Amino acid sequence: MFGRSGKKKSDANAITAFLGVGAEYRGQFNFQGIARIDGGVIGDIISDGTLVLGEDGRVEGSIRVGELVTNGCIVGDVQASRRVVLSKRSNVRGNVLAPVVSIEEGAVINGLLSMPSPDGSSLPAAEARDALVAGSDGDTGGN
Repeated sequence: MFGRSGKKKSDANAITAFLGVGAEYRGQFNFQGIARIDGGVIGDIISDGTLVLGEDGRVEGSIRVGELVTNGCIVGDVQASRRVVLSKRSNVRGNVLAPVVSIEEGAVINGLLSMPSPDGSSLPAAEARDALVAGSDGDTGGN
């Protein structure tokens, strides 16, 4: 009657799921849109959306998302189809695979970082690890 329909417009930047400080979730965590975790998740996280892991956030399991923005702790492998942003208090113990990765000074990664080329190809993890080990044997390739 007054130009409003009964449906709400969805805000593309609205958080659709939230796990607060002190809360813990066990099991596979699936979501759509944007999820913010300030508590703990023990299990895998799967979504094509955006995961925001706060400073007190902790994940023990693999993460497969469209986008990850973290300032928390991750113990497990991370795979993002769009990008990964590791803020200064991030701590990742696992491999990271994403086409775009942003790492602030102070962030920690203990694992392999792999960025596929624009054609979608990347070295398999074993080949990447072997390449890193071969490159760190002290041989400078010179005399």
